[in-house]
Amino acid sequence: MNEDEIADKVYEERERIVDLYRNGPGDGTIIDPVDDPTINDYFKLDRFGFIVGDESKFKKEDPQEIKIEVNREQKWLKMISNWDSLSRDKLKRRVYKGIPNSLRGKVWAKLLGVDQLTDDQKNKYKHMCELAWEHSPDVRQIDLDVNRTYREHINFRKRYNFKQQELFNILSAYSIYNLDIGYTQGMSQIAALLLMYLSEDEAFWALSTLISNSKYYMHGFFIPGFPKLIRFQDHHDKIMNKLLPKLKKHLDKNGVETGLYTLKWFFQCFLDRIPFKLTLRVWDTFLLEGDKILSAMAYCLLKLHRHQLYALGMDDILNFLQVKLEQNYQLTADYTIEKLQECLVELKKNKLDNAGQPSQNEKLKRELGIFNPDDIPVRKPQINGVGKIRKPINADQIHSSPEQDSQRQGSIITNGKNSLDDVSSIVGDSSRRSLLDTSVTSAATTTVSPQSIQNDDAGSDVTCVSPQPDVLRIYVPYDTPTKKSPTSVSNKITTIQVMDEMATPTVETDGMFKAVSTIN
Repeated sequence: MNEDEIADKVYEERERIVDLYRNGPGDGTIIDPVDDPTINDYFKLDRFGFIVGDESKFKKEDPQEIKIEVNREQKWLKMISNWDSLSRDKLKRRVYKGIPNSLRGKVWAKLLGVDQLTDDQKNKYKHMCELAWEHSPDVRQIDLDVNRTYREHINFRKRYNFKQQELFNILSAYSIYNLDIGYTQGMSQIAALLLMYLSEDEAFWALSTLISNSKYYMHGFFIPGFPKLIRFQDHHDKIMNKLLPKLKKHLDKNGVETGLYTLKWFFQCFLDRIPFKLTLRVWDTFLLEGDKILSAMAYCLLKLHRHQLYALGMDDILNFLQVKLEQNYQLTADYTIEKLQECLVELKKNKLDNAGQPSQNEKLKRELGIFNPDDIPVRKPQINGVGKIRKPINADQIHSSPEQDSQRQGSIITNGKNSLDDVSSIVGDSSRRSLLDTSVTSAATTTVSPQSIQNDDAGSDVTCVSPQPDVLRIYVPYDTPTKKSPTSVSNKITTIQVMDEMATPTVETDGMFKAVSTIN
């Protein structure tokens, strides 16, 4: 296949994917049962919208906690109405006590300054969507990640429903809005979390603030080389050596390096590593305080569970930190947040509350929202000498209200031919990046097993499988003379364990790329 044929295929695939999200699947498409929630799913939801598959694990909320939260709502409503005159100390006290879930979206929007951004940048998001649907080289990878992000949540359970459309729109638009990053796997779950509490437009600007504002500056987590991740892992080691030396020695003795368990702690602020209820409380403090919460919470979790960890070996330590903490957390959210506050004070006392200033290579190099199609060279294929013409955009596709979304859940239909999870939308020199030099997998960290992948030529679907802990899906370009293979990355990130010790790692090849599935 020559370069022109590859460009044609890429363009046509992007057209197909965008059309599925904008207009829904057409007639004759296959309904995949895995993407179709049963009616019973809607009656097995926890208070946050997650489907509880095993009813024996369904935990009823403490009536006393609900009563306290309801009482707090009135106080928070007054605070929100007087936000500009609110004292920092009062806001801090209330945030650490807990933001009522019914008002969390309003408070998050205030903490992130979303209202000001949406006013200052009217129609900017819509314009970025239009550009992305026409030019983004990341559409294919975004589509793959949307389909494995929070699928156990009722909002994202149906394929191509309104929340999946919004998630696709946000990630595609941001891939054009911030050309330093484009799209990197790991952003999808953060955007999905924001969409649980904010409208589509608000969630886009919230994501932008998290990535580019100096208070959070997640930009350094997503750019090639992961400079901020490495900086925070190094700082975590300093904290451990100074304040938890016995535990650090035990982890080192068992070969548990920092990079094996802090990846999602730092990369996505503990998503999927602690119970969702606690995760929200941590995110409340993160949005209030900034990225110092990442180091403090990592220290807090290890300090609280150090005695359990002393009794475990390597495999059990990793399972405890990556799985058991989320599935069987024994401490209350209130208690954990109290201890987090104490850890913040302790770190500050020891001058370890700050991971240092970001290096130059962590910072933005291009102006946000400025797009030139020449930055991403994509050749539009010619059909009988006539260039393809895109359909005019329908403004109704950009939804604005979470309440409206809940009333407009779409049908669950998947396209008959899913793309293998092998490469991003553009290959060769015009590929923005391979996953080896940019990122770990999306927050869902769902791996697709060889048994679950069907050949496209057979007209089969890709079957969803259960999430796995901290999966790295690495894509290595080869036979591309215009693009050098990326250099090695820090051992903190690339330490890898084979998923099945008895199995031989396999390499799947397709066209100009080969895909290697690993787990760290």
